[in-house]
Amino acid sequence: MNRHCSRAVAILGACLAILVVPPAAAQNKYPSRAIDLIVPFAPGGSTGLTARALAQALEERWKVPVRVVSKPGGNTVPAVEEVMRAKPDGYTVLAESPASSSMLEVVVKNLPMKVMDRTFMGLLAQTPMIFIVSPESPLKTLQDVVARARQDSSTLTWTSLGGAGAQDYTFRQFFKALDIDVTKTRSVALKGGAEAPTIVASGHVMVGAGSWSAISPLVGSGKLRAIAVASPERFPATPDVPTTAEAGLPSVKILFWFGVSGPPNLPQDVIDAWDDALKDIAQDPKFHQRIATLGMVPYFHPAAGVAKMVEAEKKVVEDLWSK
Repeated sequence: MNRHCSRAVAILGACLAILVVPPAAAQNKYPSRAIDLIVPFAPGGSTGLTARALAQALEERWKVPVRVVSKPGGNTVPAVEEVMRAKPDGYTVLAESPASSSMLEVVVKNLPMKVMDRTFMGLLAQTPMIFIVSPESPLKTLQDVVARARQDSSTLTWTSLGGAGAQDYTFRQFFKALDIDVTKTRSVALKGGAEAPTIVASGHVMVGAGSWSAISPLVGSGKLRAIAVASPERFPATPDVPTTAEAGLPSVKILFWFGVSGPPNLPQDVIDAWDDALKDIAQDPKFHQRIATLGMVPYFHPAAGVAKMVEAEKKVVEDLWSK
């Protein structure tokens, strides 16, 4: 074969190779590598534990590692900012909740990002908040707490996450229902929701709130008393604990949801992959069992409607934080 023929064969071979090799996008259908699921709270709370249950379900479905990474502190801002600045490829995402979305822009001023710029990818679960006291406390019921608050709100201590979080959302609704100025009460700032049961059980704070996953160990051991569930109906895990409505405060309802969001401008195929996965996982009996022990119940909300829901919830929060 002469030199010219050899060159022609080489060129033809290169052209055929281009034709038969699939594009990178086809080779790397999302997800094709490990995903970081960032949790903006300390380990042990309902958000982090639900994130781990979700990560397990996703690994079974997608066959790639899903790493749960806790980034607590700063009213969720550091974790949210990390995700918002991440490459928009779906491999760094946020374990989402009201604290890091509908509450954040209201509670924290001069944010380095706009909350609604993120890409919401669906909701998966929710849980009610539960009011708690120490077993040694003279406050045996939510009505006792109400009477104590009306008697002298300035000395009533309650658990807070420093401004944003389910604790603050719960107690601001509580004090609004009593027509008490929340700034005249005494909040005790915690590092995360998982700290609330311990500090209340020790008697250092009069009344707290928490998800069932956070409070159940101490309630089960008798070191903590659950006195009211902030939901319209009694909670299956605590059938003997009355609701806030039964205690005379029907407007106090805190259903703390869990979802997933990502950076701005995520590709539609990534959004669709998460939306489909969350929908299927929310219907999976194995996932139901995993989150039931956390006090969470399945609550799927498609990606397309989450932003509108968060905006509506944000208006409620703005009213609660208006003082």
